[in-house]
Amino acid sequence: MPTYNSPGSYVIEKDFSEYPIAVNSSIAGIVGFAAAGPLNKATLVTSAAQLIRTFGTPDMVSGGQGVLAAAEILSRTNALYFVRAATDLAADASAGIAFGACPAIYVSGVSGTNAMNISLSSTDESGVDNTPFGSSHYVLHIPAGVAGSGAAQISDAVAKVQTDTWPWTFVQDTSDSGWFVGSHAGSGASLQASSDVMVMGSVSAHTGNPHGIGYQNAIYLKAHGLTVFPGSPGGQYIAQSLYTGKDYNFSSITRVAGVSNKGLQAVVASQSGKGFTLQLSKDGAVEEKFQLDFEKDGESGNFAENVINVGLDNAVSDHIKGQFFDFSGGGNAEEFTPPTSWQDKLTGATGATAGITNHHQTATGATGAASVFGSITPRFLKFIDGTTSFAGGVNGDIADEGGTVNARVKEALTGLQATKTGLYALDRDDLNISMACIPGISEQSVQNSLISLAESSQNFLAVVSPPEGLDTAQEAINWHNGQGTGRSVALNSSYAAVYWPWVKIFDVWSKSDKFIDPAAFAIGTMAHTDAVSDPWFAPAGLTRGRLTKPFDVEVYLNQGDRDALYQPGNGVNPIAKFAQDGIVIWGQRTTQRTPSALDRINVRRMMIVIRKMIMSSTRALIFEPNDPVTWNRVAKILEPALDDIRRRRGITEFKVVCDETTNTPIRVDRNELWCRVLIKPTKTAEVLVFELNLTNQSADLG
Repeated sequence: MPTYNSPGSYVIEKDFSEYPIAVNSSIAGIVGFAAAGPLNKATLVTSAAQLIRTFGTPDMVSGGQGVLAAAEILSRTNALYFVRAATDLAADASAGIAFGACPAIYVSGVSGTNAMNISLSSTDESGVDNTPFGSSHYVLHIPAGVAGSGAAQISDAVAKVQTDTWPWTFVQDTSDSGWFVGSHAGSGASLQASSDVMVMGSVSAHTGNPHGIGYQNAIYLKAHGLTVFPGSPGGQYIAQSLYTGKDYNFSSITRVAGVSNKGLQAVVASQSGKGFTLQLSKDGAVEEKFQLDFEKDGESGNFAENVINVGLDNAVSDHIKGQFFDFSGGGNAEEFTPPTSWQDKLTGATGATAGITNHHQTATGATGAASVFGSITPRFLKFIDGTTSFAGGVNGDIADEGGTVNARVKEALTGLQATKTGLYALDRDDLNISMACIPGISEQSVQNSLISLAESSQNFLAVVSPPEGLDTAQEAINWHNGQGTGRSVALNSSYAAVYWPWVKIFDVWSKSDKFIDPAAFAIGTMAHTDAVSDPWFAPAGLTRGRLTKPFDVEVYLNQGDRDALYQPGNGVNPIAKFAQDGIVIWGQRTTQRTPSALDRINVRRMMIVIRKMIMSSTRALIFEPNDPVTWNRVAKILEPALDDIRRRRGITEFKVVCDETTNTPIRVDRNELWCRVLIKPTKTAEVLVFELNLTNQSADLG
């Protein structure tokens, strides 16, 4: 307490208004393979559209039914966490975007005493004339007596007419020299220049020598260009999908309704000067557009590796990462250092220019031509215009492993607890999942790991199913008891539930009828139960257990089948198809063999909710004095919450004990606060017995 020395009025505020928080019991955790999206990360998904956008469509995946099941569950709830698994065979989709030098003509020694007309013309990377105004040449007039000389004089004249859409630009080098630079790089890009007093020459970026040059004493010209072949450039910017998977591979299919595009495409478009754009399209729609140049100006420039993320840690793009590579030296990547100025030579990597022929031609003197050809380091670099499709993405799913659930598949789904990969990505209290499954996977080691995680974390109910293809109820019972194909260990846990048989739906992605793991619909039914009732109501029966989307079941179950599956000692929840009522979940057992309240799903789910509520609501009391004041606060928090559950038919009676009887001196000395909560859960009416008594006419029924 503070000490007050002077007279006055003081106010002390203490907050004892704690109340129990509400717990969302409808959040599911799904583990499975996908064709896109982050790996080994529990990703929150709040709609089917977001699911498909992030993890790809179900028809792009082989093995398991993770994405398809998640889409079904999202029709019953508005949130789940999806964990994408992948084997080591998973690979990014990639696209090699070629870069090259724009054709350029170097001019110096221009006299400032005479008027001069310089004609320019050019073609773009596809060889199409892009000279302004539709004419074959554009004439730049340099009047006599313009201030400055040489390049300064030309630059002054260029500034009077050049616009942002010009197909070339002028780059001043020194006070009396400069470059005319074409705006396009590529095999068809070229630039030509001449004047009314001399022929200045031309240069192109394709194979072949520059044209012959005429000259006079006062002028010389240097033509500079980079020979580039599409498909075999000296350098490439390798753009990769941000994550692995074949959903990023580009494909185009012509359908009745039109062209359907899938995957990623990169579109490069040159602009005047050093700039160009890289536009990224996904599934035919423009997603991102980056303004880039080939100039590294600290960390603020538009150089590709500054603007587009190299890896995942500095992500700017939502879809790709990229890095410069050189393939001219046998496929080995070279460190790439871009120029700090667009006109500077590329000197950062020897491999980046190896094997590229660069021609330059110099003309001087009064008579005759003195031409020199050789390799020089390129400058004025740009990405080459065009569209590049991504390819090479691999899911790392069961099909990529030869169609078998081998050791790598098991490892991918199970993951490691230490690194929180695979299903262990769900091992986080802050996710607040209450149900989890690995749909389409019946491998016992994977299922057992999920159940073990449910037991150790006490956060969720693991929902599993026998494999597809069982023919009789006895086969399902044998599997549940560890005596069937694919399972050698019996299931016995109040944190697990088994559903069978599989159900058939029409899959809009494959456009075919398909049997679906019933675990997905069981979890969807639990979420529906939470929406219309509470988690302590049974997610079964005609009121809450009807399945409206499936239209058939793998095996028809009669009364005897259902009795065998559900009898004491067995814990398989039947999915029955009734003539008038349709397909219904007809059981709510956990796999616990010991007869107790926890052998029912509604009780286990209620206890998960109560545990989470207690832990979250009392966390603020940690490190408070361990005395009757705090004990009383604990009781005041829990009693209203439990009474609310009682009023909502979850429990019939409860009692909270937090006093000196639970907090003995030895426990207090150990810094422990103990509270005993006694609960009588409401049991469900699963067997309705109606006793019909016949009497004679003289009997008194009063």
